[in-house]
Formats: sequence, C-alpha cells, structure tokens
Amino acid sequence: MITRKYEYVDEAAADAAIDLLRDEEGNLTEAVVKLGYLTTTPATYDEEGNELTPAIVSEKYAVDVHWKNVPNQVWQQYLVWPTPMGIHSFGSSSARDEYATAYCILYPNSTYCNPPIDEEI
Repeated sequence: MITRKYEYVDEAAADAAIDLLRDEEGNLTEAVVKLGYLTTTPATYDEEGNELTPAIVSEKYAVDVHWKNVPNQVWQQYLVWPTPMGIHSFGSSSARDEYATAYCILYPNSTYCNPPIDEEI
C-alpha cells in the first residue's frame, strides 16, 4: 500500500478527483482523507489568550490517499511531498516507512533524511 499527499485548488476540485476513485456502486476504492486548507502559520496569542496574529492557511485543499495498489495517474499532477508525514498519516508503520523512503529518494539532502548526529547538536 502506498500513501501519497495531494493539493487541489479547492474542495470542489478535490471532490471531483475523489469521485474518480468510486466503483459502480459509488463506494470509494481507496482510503481517502480530506484534510482541507491546512494551517501554514499558526495564530499567536498573548498571555490572556487574546489573538495577536491570525493563523495563515494554505490556498490549496489537501487530500491524503492510501492506495491499495498503484496511485491513479490522473492524481499525479496534484502530488505534493511535505516532510514526512505532514500533519496526517494512516497509522500503519509500513505506510509511514514507505512514504519516508520515497521522500528520501526524491529529497536525499533533506534534514529529515540526514538528521544531525549528537556531536553536531
């Protein structure tokens, strides 16, 4: 099984893509989680809990899919690679490991793939 992360211009575009993953009875053939517009910068608050600066959210609508087999090629153009695993994972250690391995193949110089050793900290 393969976990991948995608971003669409809005929820309607994500829903249209998700509809491509339905069988003849309308059931999803893959595990899909609609994450929505993700927070890119959290809000800040003072000591009393008053908001100082509002949260900033992504302009893209995020969706995660846990593919049973090979990812649908139509989805490929919407694929994104947040540092593993982003804000969501499907919970399976094999899914997390597969995603992390694929990420490190694509981004071998990433700090995630090359964490500092104790002497460097």
